[in-house]
Amino acid sequence: IEETKRIDIRYLKKRGMLLANTRGTLSWTCGSEPAGDISYTMFDREMRLNFRYRRNGGDWEKAEQIIWFTETPCNYGGSRKWFRCPRCDTRVAVLYGADVKFLCRHCYRLPYASQGESVLDRMSRKADKISKKLEAEEYLVDGDLWKPKGMHWRTFYNLKMAEMNVSNRIDNAFMARFRHWM
Repeated sequence: IEETKRIDIRYLKKRGMLLANTRGTLSWTCGSEPAGDISYTMFDREMRLNFRYRRNGGDWEKAEQIIWFTETPCNYGGSRKWFRCPRCDTRVAVLYGADVKFLCRHCYRLPYASQGESVLDRMSRKADKISKKLEAEEYLVDGDLWKPKGMHWRTFYNLKMAEMNVSNRIDNAFMARFRHWM
């Protein structure tokens, strides 16, 4: 999912691109190289996409897609716009361009990268997250970890306990994975 072209309604809203009767271009990059672009036209209740695509290295073909909006009321007034998935009609914030059409991730059956991680990968990611909160690289002096300035002692001790638990789980997962080599 992280490597698929996407249109995020929150991104469009933040940049004022959801205003009716506006036109523009959405573009994607891969690294620093352009990876595609599409033209859009906004209306009150829909967004029209115009783009070109090709399948399996064939000829370029023109395509147009209409994406409908829906709105939900916000707790303190106003409303929030959402996309309606063109295939399943589900309310979503992000549509993905894994094929010719932009659809929700469920219609394309796109998994998040974390869904393919092993227990060891997940625990390593969790340990990195805790380390960042503890700012460990800045506070490691003579083998002693100092509490980051401004952090409550209770939070610090909770994070240290979590770090210890994750470290033990990493050790156990590592041993389970590579036990046959020992």
